Amino acid sequence: MNFFKKNNRWPSPKFNENDQPHFLFIITPPNSGSTALSELLNTSHRTMILQPEGEGQWLVPGLCEKNRWSPDKEVNYLSVKSTWLSTYQQVNRLTQNIDVAIEKSPPNMMRIHQLSSQFRDYSFIANNRDPYANCASILYRYRDAENLSPDKRKKILNNSAKKWIMRSAKIKELMSSLNAPLLTYEEFCRNPSSVIKILNLPNGVSESINPDANVRVKDYKSQCISNQNERQISNLTDEEIEHISASLKLNNQLLEFFSYQLLR
Repeated sequence: MNFFKKNNRWPSPKFNENDQPHFLFIITPPNSGSTALSELLNTSHRTMILQPEGEGQWLVPGLCEKNRWSPDKEVNYLSVKSTWLSTYQQVNRLTQNIDVAIEKSPPNMMRIHQLSSQFRDYSFIANNRDPYANCASILYRYRDAENLSPDKRKKILNNSAKKWIMRSAKIKELMSSLNAPLLTYEEFCRNPSSVIKILNLPNGVSESINPDANVRVKDYKSQCISNQNERQISNLTDEEIEHISASLKLNNQLLEFFSYQLLR
């Protein structure tokens, strides 16, 4: 596609430096309920998401390349700033009431300090999900899981568990350095209104969010917030659960920090 030609990796649209929203950065691993969370936050008439999936990385080709999870990735931050602010300003010209832009690109946790510092006003919330449900979700979302060999399934689950550990350790670190409150997938599903209590947004925005709204996630139909952990973990065999546990056992303190526990 022409959009992904080298000279278009870092677009630089015009923007007004003086017209900026409050940026709410959701620090989250993939497949951990952040889409439902951002959709719920976007029920306010005063909020917006930067693109349909809520991930501003997809607006900047250079930001969403294969090495997007590398902490050493070179990023043109002025390009990100200009693209995101231009996107916000186009929407705000039509509505005149947007105060908050929601950004939840998972790989951006690797450079969240540099990204957030491009903007005048911002806050953070951290999100995480039970590792077994996270691994199962990845296996069934991106692979033809039912037709994979047992060894291939284990390999994917092992890789996913290792990534959960790495990303969870990063989230824990950022919660401390950014003073970011945590809202786990499980707590959010149990009580969607709990997110409103921990937000640090401009006056009146939190109160305009509808915690009872139906949301549409990926290719599922629009529905109320519900915990899918049990359903997704049930797709794993006992042996696969034990295999994930073998990767997690050496990181029991990390599990306890997020209030998770080994299943086997």
